[in-house]
Amino acid sequence: MRPTFSHTLRSCAAVLIASAALTAADGPSFGMSLQWRPTSTLSETTERIELMPFVNVKVGMKPLVDQRKDKTFVGENREKSYSRYVTTTDDVPALLTSRVLDLMKEAGLPISDKVEGANIVLTGEILRYGVTETQTYKGELRLLLEIHSGDKSVWKGVVVGRASRFGRSYKPDNYQEVLSDVVVEAVSRMLSDQTFLRVLSGKAMVVPIPAAN
Repeated sequence: MRPTFSHTLRSCAAVLIASAALTAADGPSFGMSLQWRPTSTLSETTERIELMPFVNVKVGMKPLVDQRKDKTFVGENREKSYSRYVTTTDDVPALLTSRVLDLMKEAGLPISDKVEGANIVLTGEILRYGVTETQTYKGELRLLLEIHSGDKSVWKGVVVGRASRFGRSYKPDNYQEVLSDVVVEAVSRMLSDQTFLRVLSGKAMVVPIPAAN
């Protein structure tokens, strides 16, 4: 029996749909909304913090400032002869600020996004946030942080969170997990730095520049 015109149209539509799916998964770029999917918790990577120095201390955190050249970039696949990119239209500084705040609160620190009336104010800039995929997914969050007491800057340094994992090539879920894990790692490194904690509690007034590695 000869195929009908409607049958031919359905077949063509199926081919077009399959082609579109392949292009979306294997094309030069795809966009995604950032989701919070860490594979580890702060308590697993950070020792318990001594909170007594923070009694009667209020820490305020201002929104992070995005200093990245391409503010939509969050990932890149380099497995082929050309790069394939992962982008987002989400407000990255707002999301990272919120997640850093939540993790620091989870650790028990008296910190909020309210700077009015705060003894100490934490500010920061996003220098890098993204994942590079070759044979593995490797992500990095690089923040330039500064602690202020009154109108004085009392500490400034770079904090870096890194994470890596194996996974199927060019998959959104893998990018989401690594992009989340680098935030947990960055906060873990912050809270493992005793100088940072002493200055944040107002008990030390120094200006070290921590190593970024």
